[in-house]
Amino acid sequence: MTILLARRFLHQPLPVAQLLGIVGLLAAANVAMQVWLWRGLNPTDRLCGLNLLGDVMALTALLALSGGGYNPFALLYLVHLTIGAVVLPTRWAVGLAIVCGGAFTLLHLLPEGPLGGEDVSFLHLRGRWVAFLVAAAFITTFSLRMSQALRHRDEELARTRSDAEAKERLAALGTLAAGTAHELNTPLGTIAILAGELSAQLDGARQEEAEEIRRQVRRCKEIITGMLAPRVDVAGEEPKEFEVGPVLRDAARRWQEGRPPPGPKLEIQPHAERARVRLPVRAFEQAIANLLDNAFEATEGREPRDVRISLARTGDALRLSVTDNGVGVPEHLLRRIGEPFFTTKEPGRGTGLGLYLARHVVEGQGGEMSVSSAEGRGTQVTLTVPEASQ
Repeated sequence: MTILLARRFLHQPLPVAQLLGIVGLLAAANVAMQVWLWRGLNPTDRLCGLNLLGDVMALTALLALSGGGYNPFALLYLVHLTIGAVVLPTRWAVGLAIVCGGAFTLLHLLPEGPLGGEDVSFLHLRGRWVAFLVAAAFITTFSLRMSQALRHRDEELARTRSDAEAKERLAALGTLAAGTAHELNTPLGTIAILAGELSAQLDGARQEEAEEIRRQVRRCKEIITGMLAPRVDVAGEEPKEFEVGPVLRDAARRWQEGRPPPGPKLEIQPHAERARVRLPVRAFEQAIANLLDNAFEATEGREPRDVRISLARTGDALRLSVTDNGVGVPEHLLRRIGEPFFTTKEPGRGTGLGLYLARHVVEGQGGEMSVSSAEGRGTQVTLTVPEASQ
């Protein structure tokens, strides 16, 4: 565009065909480079340096054909120097600066060409202003993109560091839990025996209470057996494709076993009933149980106690929400919900792992978790998971 506009306003002719030919070669090289990047290949420092040197040589050829040192667009060398100083190693950045300095010097040794004579005053009045705006736009755009990339990288590093620390603490917690489970086996066995003897000696309501004790002890022993059994860690469980509706119903039913009513209200949209996702099944069931634990603890003492699970399809994703009318979460703490070992519960009532594990399960497969809450009015935790391709 600049070449075509300059041809219109300058008094002496420009070699437009040659100039546009250089621009065309540069554009073709950029397209080839972009295709190469789209294929997932990573450029080396050497390739980045050669790419910038190619741009410098193309700019030098354009300037040499259009006035040499008189062309105010020589200011664009500063763009290449800025990019090189930021992204290249020291030796390449210094080499690029030397090349730019040498090219700029050689341009002043060339004859004036089509930009001499009466066009010089025009260039000084208008050309340098345009060149400055173009260079400023390039440098500002590059700087903004670089700062965004750096912020994104810092966020990824912080998230990776947080996940690594959480995994270390989870491993230590798992070791502690296994030891605790082993120690609990003996007293639970004793309680089961005594409850059986009491059940044989009692009748009526007292006998039913003794039987309830035995049922709860059996449930505790099943949980402990699962903790001690050699199995793949939930964090390393392989994802599988399954229908969400049936698994969600089973998870809610198992969670309700041994707990007093009312249970959670399950709402599954008909078109989401047979929808399929790809997730680690056991970890998904545990995530649902954790969300239900949080919801029922938050609604303790509420009348009526309202906990709902809903499953709906939105586009090519499934949205699973657990909603309660509990105490809610203060606004200033919402952004920390889902961090490992962060909890709003009283000491001794939570580990801060429930929401973290739920987030970990869905994010590992390209999903996301969001939390909306109003203090005193309840909380909604939403898991959005991509639907498995049919």
